[in-house]
Amino acid sequence: MKKQIITSPEGYSQVLNDIRFLLEKAKAQAYKAVDNIRVQTYWQIGERIVREELQHKERADYGKELIKSLANDLGFGKVNLHYMVRFYKTYPIIQTVSEQLSWSHYVELTYLSNKQERGFYENQSIMNRWSVRKLRDKINNKLYNHIKKKGKLTITKQLALTIKPEEVFKDTYNFNFLELKKDYSENDLKNQLLSKFERTLQEFGSNFFVGEKERKIIIDGTIHKIDLVLFHKLIRCTILADFKIGKFKAEYIGQMNKYISYYRENEQLNWERDTIGLILCEYKGIEEVHYALGNLKKEIFVAEYKTKLPSEQEIKSKLIEAENK
Repeated sequence: MKKQIITSPEGYSQVLNDIRFLLEKAKAQAYKAVDNIRVQTYWQIGERIVREELQHKERADYGKELIKSLANDLGFGKVNLHYMVRFYKTYPIIQTVSEQLSWSHYVELTYLSNKQERGFYENQSIMNRWSVRKLRDKINNKLYNHIKKKGKLTITKQLALTIKPEEVFKDTYNFNFLELKKDYSENDLKNQLLSKFERTLQEFGSNFFVGEKERKIIIDGTIHKIDLVLFHKLIRCTILADFKIGKFKAEYIGQMNKYISYYRENEQLNWERDTIGLILCEYKGIEEVHYALGNLKKEIFVAEYKTKLPSEQEIKSKLIEAENK
């Protein structure tokens, strides 16, 4: 039986490549979301075990017995539970844990007792998108020690030259610290984020600084309000942030592009990199964002935010999926 020959229509190759790109991107985002849940949950497990150990600190062997029993009843390896405990002890404040690093990255980082050294490898892993193997190699080759010998200024310069604007943003921001009602409005969201600004800025990252909240600009006699003006000290760049509720809309791009153009012509200093924009919404359709941005992918970035953590059942389901991979 002869194999049927299918003639592809004109432009098919580009469509095929675009769809493959979208599928791979979606798959990568799904894996990353699962791992982010794993990191948060393992931190919580570590915290719970440590808290229980402290309540029985008069018994030297209590911790070992506890982990042995938990490993048996939960089906976790004892080594993994020890990692979770060490993870919590290394990062006792959950807000210092970056969603851009995987659980495997954190396992490697917890072996480093020097806080400054650990912070250096965290930043380098995020900015250069190191794989776990790459991170391990850099640690084993003592990259931190080699750079430190050259002086602090050299480290700062290397970070500034290495980082790119597209590497400082997360795919998803966690705003679970907000106290929002069920049917909250866009103004409710903005007011909460600005009133709890210390937590908001902490979620953006340690290298972000606030420039101005609710900045007003006038274009053709009309007042426009930019939700948040940020500055990133490593990329030396002003970032205009807008918060939206609901699903991403293509019209947000035109609005943000207008704000960026205004800032570049009227506010940007000579030594700064070009101003860029960040749009945060509850849900971004991959295709909608891809085609709406077009040639503006390095000018405007779109991210999602969540205002509550996944339910216990969702976390349990995701963990089972992760452990079976």
